[in-house]
Amino acid sequence: MKNKLDKMFESDFIRVPRPFIRRFNLNTAVMLSEIYSEYTYWKDRDGLQNGGWFYSTIENIYYNTSLSKHQQSVAVKELEGYGIIKVKYQGMPKKRFFKFDSTVFGKLYDDFLLNSNGAEEEIETLEMLEIPHRNFSGFSF
Repeated sequence: MKNKLDKMFESDFIRVPRPFIRRFNLNTAVMLSEIYSEYTYWKDRDGLQNGGWFYSTIENIYYNTSLSKHQQSVAVKELEGYGIIKVKYQGMPKKRFFKFDSTVFGKLYDDFLLNSNGAEEEIETLEMLEIPHRNFSGFSF
């Protein structure tokens, strides 16, 4: 049984750092993680354009994340508002291009490290909230 679960989680997944979820929200954290995955894909293939720009379509991100066009738009606006990414549309048909601001992304990383160190304290706080445990007995694993 453990072998099957290990195989399921070994590939084709999105890594979403928990501090990103706490900092933004789940959709924005997933969007940021997916955009970063696209960035590394293009970077590894020397496909970044004009100083770090790369594209990813709404359809591609939907396929990889199940985030709708609207959810993507909201997340992109939030990430732009923080200055983490820049977005432009170019070409015919229009393609959506992204670029990371390395300075702001570096600050986000520093914030990530700070929030990661406080994880134990946060867990203790959550345990005090007396959140009911969920029953997963109806699921077949």
